[in-house]
Amino acid sequence: MIDVLSHLDEREEEFARHLSIARMLEARVDDLVDEGDIHVEVRHINTLKSGLLIHLYNIVEAITTRTLTAVGQTVVTEAPRRWTALVLKEWVRSEIWSGEERIGDGALRRLTQVSGTLASGNNPTEFVVKGEPGSWDDKSIRKVAERLGCQLVLSRRIKRAAYEKAFRDDTTALEYLARKRNAIAHGASTFEGGANELTLDDLEGLARRVLPYLRAVSESYQTFLESKKYLIEAEIVA
Repeated sequence: MIDVLSHLDEREEEFARHLSIARMLEARVDDLVDEGDIHVEVRHINTLKSGLLIHLYNIVEAITTRTLTAVGQTVVTEAPRRWTALVLKEWVRSEIWSGEERIGDGALRRLTQVSGTLASGNNPTEFVVKGEPGSWDDKSIRKVAERLGCQLVLSRRIKRAAYEKAFRDDTTALEYLARKRNAIAHGASTFEGGANELTLDDLEGLARRVLPYLRAVSESYQTFLESKKYLIEAEIVA
């Protein structure tokens, strides 16, 4: 999990650099330029703002996925008989359902293989915890944590910033980010129009709500793994 938090540090710094470049270019909007120089226009800044939105969402997706991968890598270092019922259920979910097909012959075949793995008493190979359908936002992140039995420890400031419905259409920061990103990524909005109502200060404020929340979530999983909350109580004591 330390690697995940280090990666978050790098991505935060990267986002801050790109935001600074956007601010630098915004200061040049409509400046007179010599022949052959690039004339910076508002539409160029709007395109950069859309890129920053997508960048921020990519951080959410990358950190969440890496965190859940770390969970799967750590859990399988212990025998399945020691896992909590919640964790065992998530392992079965990851093995049985591909996320694309209906439960049918393919799933039944994999269930047979899963049963053999558990019966053998051997440790299974690492797995990735399945997310919720759709994009990553605070609701889906909380849902997966609940499924695993991982308590998210959030300060009052971080919780308020992440869960406050302060954005258009009564949405939280992560819901708003996911919706805006999807509109751009799926073509419902253009890059020039996808974030034109936001200022660079707005984008920085959005990041200040999202990034500390991601860090707190990953740190909560770190505690979950280090204290071995994925094992049944009797096995933890032993």
